[in-house]
Amino acid sequence: MDPALLEIQPDTKGPKTLAILLFVSALFVGLMGWQDWQLHHEGLSDDQIQTFLSTPNSQEGEPTTLDDYRAFENEVQTNKGYLVRSLSLLLASGSLILGAPLLYRLRKEGAVLCIIGAGGGLVGGVWASQSINMAAETHLGEALKLTYQLWVYLCGVLMGICVLMSALPLLNVRARLALNQRVQVMVKADTRNAVFAEEE
Repeated sequence: MDPALLEIQPDTKGPKTLAILLFVSALFVGLMGWQDWQLHHEGLSDDQIQTFLSTPNSQEGEPTTLDDYRAFENEVQTNKGYLVRSLSLLLASGSLILGAPLLYRLRKEGAVLCIIGAGGGLVGGVWASQSINMAAETHLGEALKLTYQLWVYLCGVLMGICVLMSALPLLNVRARLALNQRVQVMVKADTRNAVFAEEE
């Protein structure tokens, strides 16, 4: 080996740390998706709605009645808001649960699977959350409107972070070097120009 070339060492710790974070995030995303699945198929009873409305109705602004909430529920059911978001988040959770262990084992396929799942959860989750938010703007009081607006941002931020964490091992040179141990990276000591070579 030419002594003028310095080999960049692979970073195995970074991808493994991200894999653990993605696996934990997958569990949280799965719980969110399961909650939406239940709301789509079962909904809330009148007593549960009254209990749910007690806190926002105690604040300033226009209160939300039982009939208002039922109208909101009916519009969300018509638009399939809860169904789309639940499927998007559950599929994202499943992809992360499958992909994170592969990434922990430094397999490139794990990162790709996580990106696909988190990307689908981001698009479907934000679209469905916005659809639910539009129904809330039409039927619910001010306090609950803010709640469903925040859900749009929460879903977008959570899934966006998952996409970024999934992509980092492919974007970072040292982390990418560790995946499957297939990429060899060398830096010329005099020019500091990176040379990439894909091994067969």
